[in-house]
Amino acid sequence: MTVIALLASLCACGPSGAGPVPSAAGTETIVLPRADQPKAHRPTLERLKREAASSGQSLEEVVKRYATRVAATSSPRPTDFEGYDPAVTEPDVVIDGIPYAELVDLGAVARSEGISYEEALDRFGSQSSNSQVIDRLHAEFPDEISGVSYVDGQRGLRVGFKGPIPARAIELARTLPMEVTLIGGKGFSASELRQAQDTVVSWLRSRPEVATMTARPDEETGQVKVTIQPKVMPDDAEEFKRGLQLPQPDNPRITVEVTLSAESVAVRPQ
Repeated sequence: MTVIALLASLCACGPSGAGPVPSAAGTETIVLPRADQPKAHRPTLERLKREAASSGQSLEEVVKRYATRVAATSSPRPTDFEGYDPAVTEPDVVIDGIPYAELVDLGAVARSEGISYEEALDRFGSQSSNSQVIDRLHAEFPDEISGVSYVDGQRGLRVGFKGPIPARAIELARTLPMEVTLIGGKGFSASELRQAQDTVVSWLRSRPEVATMTARPDEETGQVKVTIQPKVMPDDAEEFKRGLQLPQPDNPRITVEVTLSAESVAVRPQ
């Protein structure tokens, strides 16, 4: 079952509704506001919303009934599949481009977030189609993408680039039904950041004074954040860090931040 990531919106300027906005020194930012982005086309779900409103039933229940009916009339039942139970098996149905399994998932997200099913559908219902565009961005700009992340409760997307924002990236971003913020000139790519992390982790595995560790890349800042549990907590943390003699990333725009912890932070790989 797919789980939708949760994680601020910026205002655009310029007559076209998309243009540069104030940025940190050395970077450029273009915002494509949601009002100017394409709207999600969901005629069946809109009809089911009206049906739910007129019947007094929840949209989630109406969607479930519709999916079950479609599955029963258009798909052969796998009755020869051992263990198959139509009462508990989710219908293999796609509604307005959204697999029914994801629509079920949205119900769980709505309950966990304390929002309505309708709001969960509005905020997270385009996950599959969005992922296709994000995959294309990664595929077309593998050495330029510095990070892609959802923001504002998945109402928006931030896309960073090592160098200038490619025109083709703007073209792809304009197909998304949400506000998209593109940031160029960050000076590092996600692949360089992962390589820097791998180098640091490999080095720390060889250090006898390190008991356990964890590391993660921060695509927003270009930092590799490392947390270490020393075998013996030192009196002088800074001296301990210097003694690790960590290798410096090849890209000077990438930095490494080390934090010491008295508690185990990971199972050290063998």
